[in-house]
Amino acid sequence: MRVVTGLALATSVVAAPAATARPDDDGYDAPLEITIDQLTPGVLPRSGPLEISGTITNVDLETWTTIRLYPMFNAGSDCSSGACAEVMTTEAELEAAADSDPEAPVGVRETNARYDIAKLEPGQSLRYTLRIPQPVLRSLFPKPSSGVYWLGVHALGASASTPNDSVTADGRARTFLPYVAGANPDRVRTAVVLPLRSRVAHDEDGAIGRTSSWEQALGIDGELGGPLAFGAAAGTSPVSWLLDPAVPDAVRRLATGNPAREVTATPDPEEPSPSESSSASSDATSDDDDPDLETPLARSARVWLSQARSVLANDPIAALPYGDPDLSAVASTLPSLYPVARAQQGGELASWDLDTMPVVGAPDGYLDARGIDAVDDGATLLLGQQMFPRESFSARPPVAGLVGDRPVVVTATSAAEGGPGPDPALAPIALRQRILAEAAVRILRSRGKDPDPLVVVLPASVTAAGAADFWAGLDVPWVDLSDLDDVVVPPGSSADGKTPAERQIDPTELSYPATQEEAELPGTVVAEAGRLVRAAQTYQAILGEDYTVGAELVEEALAGTSYAMRADGDAAHRLAQTREWVEDQLGAVTIDAPSGVTLSGTSGSFSVSVRNDLDQPVTVAIRATTDSGATIKVANPIVLAAHSRSSVPIDADMNRTGVHNVTLRLTADDGTALGDEDTLPLRTGQAGVVIWAIIGSGGGILFVAIAIRLVRRFRRRGQVEDTPTPSEATA
Repeated sequence: MRVVTGLALATSVVAAPAATARPDDDGYDAPLEITIDQLTPGVLPRSGPLEISGTITNVDLETWTTIRLYPMFNAGSDCSSGACAEVMTTEAELEAAADSDPEAPVGVRETNARYDIAKLEPGQSLRYTLRIPQPVLRSLFPKPSSGVYWLGVHALGASASTPNDSVTADGRARTFLPYVAGANPDRVRTAVVLPLRSRVAHDEDGAIGRTSSWEQALGIDGELGGPLAFGAAAGTSPVSWLLDPAVPDAVRRLATGNPAREVTATPDPEEPSPSESSSASSDATSDDDDPDLETPLARSARVWLSQARSVLANDPIAALPYGDPDLSAVASTLPSLYPVARAQQGGELASWDLDTMPVVGAPDGYLDARGIDAVDDGATLLLGQQMFPRESFSARPPVAGLVGDRPVVVTATSAAEGGPGPDPALAPIALRQRILAEAAVRILRSRGKDPDPLVVVLPASVTAAGAADFWAGLDVPWVDLSDLDDVVVPPGSSADGKTPAERQIDPTELSYPATQEEAELPGTVVAEAGRLVRAAQTYQAILGEDYTVGAELVEEALAGTSYAMRADGDAAHRLAQTREWVEDQLGAVTIDAPSGVTLSGTSGSFSVSVRNDLDQPVTVAIRATTDSGATIKVANPIVLAAHSRSSVPIDADMNRTGVHNVTLRLTADDGTALGDEDTLPLRTGQAGVVIWAIIGSGGGILFVAIAIRLVRRFRRRGQVEDTPTPSEATA
């Protein structure tokens, strides 16, 4: 194997690219598979060589021999007749090129640089390096124009069934090669954002479910470990993070053996928290040698947490609402869930004591008008460029737009789709070259003004392999690598000379296809999450501030509404199971009233029994409802020890006689019903009224009788005095 530079034996000219859609991966079946995993520099150099490195693999069943690899460009004298693809100068051209057929002809082979391989057995893979000297580049690009060129590698060889020729490529790879003219070109503020968001599903007992996928996710090639390792390779280069606070909380639970939910009092503040204790011993074996802490998953989780805390410490963090809820679905079913999600900080992230910037943004960049309206805290909106149709927003999305007081950052979703086939579209070099190309065409579009910023949220599939080359290759004169918060323009600031009022965007003009509506999380899932939140808040209210289980249950509910749950048919069922568990806890606090109460008069008191069968003390209240003829008073709140019963006095005051039905409900101290209630008839003391009437009547009769007797006595006495004595009669 050797590198050969010399005169060309033959130059193959190919036609202009076809505007066809990129075929499926299965549609490209060349026997030799080529990758480009190093390109130095990542732009067309005006001094020094251009080096291309990668691998070539024989994916055929036959042995291939006399293999020659050549670089390919859409430049040079053989392109003068118009046979090559034009230089790309717009985002639309880049998108079409990335979607084009991998076998579409786009340029010519430059045979002044070549790499020879004598033999390649089936399944065998070898590395190659093509070095194109500056004189060869000068001959190909004597006066290059600003824009994006095609760069590729073609392989020609022979097998038992395929003769050797100098026309048909037996393997190929392609990517973009941008160029910006001028010694001091304009610079594009470019923010590269790495996502740390994942599916967090809880079992009924609070443990993380479906753990089989977590070990892979936390690994260096996983959706959480990959971006973390990729960002760590940035070194001093600015990198921003898009983080769901539920993710570090879930990883912390896995790191501690994935325990079930525990209803325990908050430890003494002077004692180390579980998070601190676990962090301090993340690399050590548990004192108790707990086998749950020594599983591969638990070890992977501890390593990830340690690395995440270190890597994110000096970078800007864009914090999503807790659980990464599907905002479009939430807004149409339960808009009040968004402030609940934003209020949850996440215990693990809070323990890191890092500054965060509130943002919202769907993984695919779509958010409908209702979802935007539900964001009531001024969080930054990350909206994909595909949401800005040309008929409403001219040729490009607005820069530094606003929806109310919410700053808008337009993300280049097409750039995050990577480079053209047949190379892996999301390979680090493919992504880097697409980002450089997008930056180059922004400069061309700016026409002397400040270029629009470029914000790219990388896919979660990125890994550490090739990451160092990715970051190093972004160091070019026209790219100003920046943090995400440097791109956000606050509501009170002016941009491009526009006032905040002129920056306003009408969300109803944004594109939100019907396919997006169909993909939203079902309303049944959101509704069930809302029920769980209400039950959890009630449970927390009766336990008091010494417990945090209510917040944990709310976090479980929010994680159940994530974008990642869109295709999960069991999401609603899991939330319902957890809610039923909470309702069982609430049902352990009961009230028992007598079957009926008869007062001796229009006012009086009676007692009811309240029982707590929980292992924790609770504080509850009794709320009484009855008709307008009665007033019921209870000495609230009622504090019950664990596994205790208490007799609670109740005062009643009636303003009319009769029977009054009284309903007694157990509630939290804030009035939220626990679920248990009892009803009793309350009668006024009518018998007592009759007795007093009889007594009163009897007393009256007695006084009348006494008066009559006195009158009669006085009359008799008068008659006796008027009768003459015998002596008087004789005289």
